[in-house]
Amino acid sequence: MRVGVVGCGAAGAAVAILLNRAGHEVVLFEQAQECRAVGAGFLMQPSGMSVLRDLGIYEKVISHASRIRRLHVIEKSGKDLMELRYEELGSDIFGAGLHRPVLIESLIELATKEGVEIRWGTRVENTRKLPDAWEVAGERFDLLLVADGARSAMRRVLLGSGYDRGYGWGAHWFIGKNNGVFPSHDLHQIVNGTRQLAGFLPTGRELGGNDELLSLFWSVRISDDESIRSQPLGKWKDQILELCPLAEKFLGQIEDWEQVITARYGDVSMWRWHRERLVFLGDAGHAMSPQLGQGVNLALADASCLAACLAEFPVSQAPPEYSRRRGPVLRYYQLATRWLTPVFQSDYEWIAPLRHVGFRISQRLPLFRKLMTKSMAGMMREI
Repeated sequence: MRVGVVGCGAAGAAVAILLNRAGHEVVLFEQAQECRAVGAGFLMQPSGMSVLRDLGIYEKVISHASRIRRLHVIEKSGKDLMELRYEELGSDIFGAGLHRPVLIESLIELATKEGVEIRWGTRVENTRKLPDAWEVAGERFDLLLVADGARSAMRRVLLGSGYDRGYGWGAHWFIGKNNGVFPSHDLHQIVNGTRQLAGFLPTGRELGGNDELLSLFWSVRISDDESIRSQPLGKWKDQILELCPLAEKFLGQIEDWEQVITARYGDVSMWRWHRERLVFLGDAGHAMSPQLGQGVNLALADASCLAACLAEFPVSQAPPEYSRRRGPVLRYYQLATRWLTPVFQSDYEWIAPLRHVGFRISQRLPLFRKLMTKSMAGMMREI
């Protein structure tokens, strides 16, 4: 088949590679003029790593990662709120803190090497349905895959179902050198009620770099972003230092507001992720708040699942089979994320004491603790 893929992020690049290997002619459309991967550090989970192994770039990518052994969340008072360890799922299980360009550039390099045609600087906003095909940029494709991210320009036009809403809370983020300040194997978070959350994720090394990076995430109400940025940078730093004095040396690397990026969270929900000869992948189909850190991992798993469906079924049956297979796990993580987001980022301060009791009790119950750890690791495929 001729397959058109819109979007050259994790889902788009991965599915293009897998379908190209299966013998299909793949054309990948990307609106950026060139490969310039940007974004905060993220946590690669075992679910995403299994796809990297299938692609053959696991060693290359993980060699640049910080191996995360536990999620450790504490309250401002110093009390533990939550501690989840990957080793409870197996001695060889871990998370991988990564600088986003390491993954994206590795995928694009592999796609180019294997002969996938990437058309940079091509923004696709409209398509036309033909009998048994789709027309994109004046060309006919037997199958159209949309992976153009959380702010997909094509989602409502092509599917017109489900909803897309923005959260009132997001995060300020910055990537700098860790300099040995924070533990290299911990995703460390500190909370104060539901209005303040600081997260510190060891983010591995840049391609060609030797310094271990660290990603800071600081909770912010989106409506307050402009007023916060109009104030001296030092005032913003003081709030973080009051919650986490250990961050002083790290924050010293921030000298200008332009170094601090605002991330806006969204929640995209669809009743199904396909129609005739059309499939939505990754954030284009199921963007969610990063509370569980599953975005990239779900995107890679989407690509793997669709490739498997196309190998097993004709093109008329593969898209609905994809929605059937991916539906349970995607809906699980969407629901879990919707539940967790206000628990950690909202104006509902009354939730904080309930959160403390709930997490303390659940971690003492083996069944719930394992469920929480598997959810963190992206390993809820058995649902």
